[in-house]
Amino acid sequence: MHPLRKIIFLLPPLFALIGILSLPAQVSAQQDLVSPTPTYNPLAEPPLPPNPNEYELGRNLYWHWCMTCHGDRGQGLTDSFRAIWVPDHQNCWARGCHTGRVGDTGFPIPTVVPALVDENHLARFSSLQSLADFLKATHPPQSPGILTDKEYHAIALFVFAMNDREPDQSSSVATPASTPTGTSVPVGESSASSVFTPIGMIALIVLIVIFILLIRRAFIRQVHES
Repeated sequence: MHPLRKIIFLLPPLFALIGILSLPAQVSAQQDLVSPTPTYNPLAEPPLPPNPNEYELGRNLYWHWCMTCHGDRGQGLTDSFRAIWVPDHQNCWARGCHTGRVGDTGFPIPTVVPALVDENHLARFSSLQSLADFLKATHPPQSPGILTDKEYHAIALFVFAMNDREPDQSSSVATPASTPTGTSVPVGESSASSVFTPIGMIALIVLIVIFILLIRRAFIRQVHES
């Protein structure tokens, strides 16, 4: 058989082998692309580790003591925030809830609850401690001062984080981003970087070198025979 024909017959198995070597990485990349991003639940209680740092403690305390009025993102008691609650909890000023009438089960709340996160970034509070002192003197409205100093400071730290403000020097706790976000996988980037495994790449290079040598040898033989 002519040497070039032998090489042609080798091409299908070569490409099949390349496809097999790249298959595991391609499957892995495809799985990464279709992995669902956890759905954010604004009413879910934030996890509290056994030994939480100050930020984690403040995030959990905010959920317990502040979120129902000030919103899950500090947006205030907006119509859109109230709409995520079950229907019988959406009207906070209904009879039997927070109207302040005789027989109501909750403490009265104002019809407008201000946002904690806005373009001013809590400019009225010069420091973390000043916000903590304000919260202790005024919150929660039904029982101001019911929490410990540590808890008020932790809530203040979390509220500062929501406003993209760094804690002052009196706090040594690093402040991560307050809003959980899912990590998206760019399709082009993932596909380009995960086409072959390292072993597959090495095998592919070896096969290409062998293929080039076979072509060179075939041409040399053809020249000599002619």
